[in-house]
Amino acid sequence: MSMLRWGAAAACAAALVGCGDGPAPASAAKGGPPTATPTLSKDGFTFYGAAQGMAPDVWDVTADEAGNVYVAAGDVLLAKKRGDAAFRRFDPGSVGITRNCDEGKTTACPIVSAGGGAPGVAVVGLQGLGTDGDSDPDWWLDSGGADVLSFDGELLVKKRHVQVSGLPHQFCMDHTAGPCSIGDATWEKGRRKVRQILRVAVNHRAGTLHYGDVWMAGTHGSFNLLVANPDRRGWVDETSSYPGTADRRFVWEHDHPAMTVWATIGGTKQLAFTAGTTSALAIDPTTGDPWAANETRLASKRGAGSIADGWNAPMWPPWRLTEIDSHLDVWPDARPPNPADYDATDPRWMDAVSSLSFCDDGTLWIASNLHGLARRAPDGSISYLSLPGGKGGSASAVACDPSDGSVWVGFGWGGFGRWNGGWWTIEDASPPAFAAQAPVRAIQIDRWASPRIVYVAHAASRLGPGGVTAYSGR
Repeated sequence: MSMLRWGAAAACAAALVGCGDGPAPASAAKGGPPTATPTLSKDGFTFYGAAQGMAPDVWDVTADEAGNVYVAAGDVLLAKKRGDAAFRRFDPGSVGITRNCDEGKTTACPIVSAGGGAPGVAVVGLQGLGTDGDSDPDWWLDSGGADVLSFDGELLVKKRHVQVSGLPHQFCMDHTAGPCSIGDATWEKGRRKVRQILRVAVNHRAGTLHYGDVWMAGTHGSFNLLVANPDRRGWVDETSSYPGTADRRFVWEHDHPAMTVWATIGGTKQLAFTAGTTSALAIDPTTGDPWAANETRLASKRGAGSIADGWNAPMWPPWRLTEIDSHLDVWPDARPPNPADYDATDPRWMDAVSSLSFCDDGTLWIASNLHGLARRAPDGSISYLSLPGGKGGSASAVACDPSDGSVWVGFGWGGFGRWNGGWWTIEDASPPAFAAQAPVRAIQIDRWASPRIVYVAHAASRLGPGGVTAYSGR
């Protein structure tokens, strides 16, 4: 039986490890009744704010291939069928969201990302505790991860948990081969770095061996994979040899565009390994290769979409001996004569990439919290685009529109806009306050609808609660 064959009839196969857990009681897993019918609809826009029962602090919103919509909102999930006017609200406990955010395993971690798969399937990312410290409390190291969900329009149920960790007995904490020091946690329990899953990207290239791959990014690891069709790709499952690791089945971790460079940490300038945190992840539709960026650099797993064991594809651009030149520097840094004058945490050198999105022709749009937008053409050339005035140069989310190649951009200072040779911003639509003022965390597009539907996730801020905007106009 293969992992993540995404058809609705294969929901249990998609879940695999979680199948034996059984669903939550049907009465609970149905969630609350649909919330109030949205009344804020005009000019192709529908706004889901507090008055429509939307959660106040939205992290992500995504659609599966059937147009079911999923909203990741911290301590709550919302979902609806494409044609439904309103969302159903689901408590994490009723869905069965994994409880691993306290030592007694009674509390679910915040739900902070989402990726839609085949009809009725989605993957949500959890915000575990800590970042990547190996000396953190043991239960912190097992927190977070991701959950695979199934949805039939009424019932929303977890089908399996995904712990993004390696297996024991692979290497020591210092990456040397065993034998290790007594009590070496990495050797004894596996590498457990990626606890916060901040972005999920599902491979939708139907007919390929990689269809259904789930790439995940977050703390430390920029590239992590839940492998689809493992039996046809040479995957050797060793979890049965290590009791307690079933949730790591078919999980590969990790790569990152990291460097060892000078950085200010805790107020002290020091030579440091900069793996950072990644919220920017996308799959090139022309090759199937994933791309990801942390705070300092951008890279791809070159060739991953064309080989069965794509997780072993090399990083491109590669790590170089002169580490300041490693990987892809989108907003090129000055090269100080003295390497110690470089500071990876200084905004003058940080790319601070927040989001990535591909157009159908392989054009890659790159959003930065500090520098606005960059466009990498299919030939590899990079150009730059300034945000509209008053937006502070902070682009917090980006999505290429498959209908015309225009680009939707979320502004870190609040609101969003669309660029197609010129700028249009949401203020022109006289929207409710949250849509114009709330910072945007994510933009995703239901490309299986006709016309496509653009979904925008708005965060809560000092100005009030956030919400969700949907656009189905031209």
